[in-house]
Amino acid sequence: MTHHARLGDIYTMLNKKANRDFDRLMFYVERINELNGASACALFVIQKDRIVAEYYSGAHSFEKSARHIQADSQFNVASVRKSYLGLATAWALHLGKIASLDDPILNYLQVSDGEKAACTGITIRNLLTHTHGLYEQDGQLARSFAPGTDWHYNNAGIGLLQSLVSSALQYPYFHLLREQIFEPLGWKETGYRSIASDQLVPVIRDKQAHVRIRPTTDGSQGNLFVSARELAYWGYLHLKSGSINGKQIVPESVIRTAVSVQAPLQLPAGLPRNGCLWFVKDGESSQCPIGSEIPRHSYEIVGLYGPLLLVVPELELVVVRMSNQEKGNYAENERGYNDYLQEFGNLAAACARQAEQPDRR
Repeated sequence: MTHHARLGDIYTMLNKKANRDFDRLMFYVERINELNGASACALFVIQKDRIVAEYYSGAHSFEKSARHIQADSQFNVASVRKSYLGLATAWALHLGKIASLDDPILNYLQVSDGEKAACTGITIRNLLTHTHGLYEQDGQLARSFAPGTDWHYNNAGIGLLQSLVSSALQYPYFHLLREQIFEPLGWKETGYRSIASDQLVPVIRDKQAHVRIRPTTDGSQGNLFVSARELAYWGYLHLKSGSINGKQIVPESVIRTAVSVQAPLQLPAGLPRNGCLWFVKDGESSQCPIGSEIPRHSYEIVGLYGPLLLVVPELELVVVRMSNQEKGNYAENERGYNDYLQEFGNLAAACARQAEQPDRR
């Protein structure tokens, strides 16, 4: 891997022109945050190459002395980290380190004799699109359906994919992203954290704050922390097909692979479609968090504690929402988890469309 010269200060990369049309989206974020019992939330929106909304609300915990949420506050993004693994997988394919997404995973991985039968026939594509059928039982991998015939969101295949991509690259996959993207762009608020700091936002459980750090920083565990603004720039990098300020940071084909539908062709209709771990809008599915009012080819990634990144190419829109509640994105009631996620996305798209209208004064 090679080092690159810095391209400048990321925090001044885009002009900021606040648009009050997004105020109601922030009111929604704050209302749900209160229902959930979280202490912090944030909203960051880019539209048509401008920062049109940037809000920070609450504090890192409920302690009276807790730090207020600021631009450099870094949230544990939970499963949003999968979008970084997805891009690294697409990049490994581009580099020829992976021959094909349809390669069997056993071409690249060693597994125990007890797990070999469960993994036989599973491809890299299956791991990327939650169509592998694997689950954990008594500490071992087992399989509930034939690869490519059904869809089930779980983390059973994520550890395998992390190992596979890092093995193919011959170094931890996150190092590729750090050296090729984060360092050239000057990103300082994105990283796997092993040491607590004032900038890290704890996760709230029963009003108690816990900083979810881990001892390793190689991308193998759930300790990725990102600020709202850098997560938005991560989405913006995808929206711009890997090009920032006239410099092709990521090969365009890598981005295209990551955010295009990669689901097996035989996957039944009505099930979610994924790119390289991103949810991609390609028809309607009650199991997909992307709302009905969001155009096709949009893509989204969501984390358990409340972080969400939505990219809508048709509207030139990137939306980031952050929160810090351990039990999930939304308060438990008669409505389903995806119901609220879809509602948020639909509202974000409505705000963006309203913002595009001629001046209404």
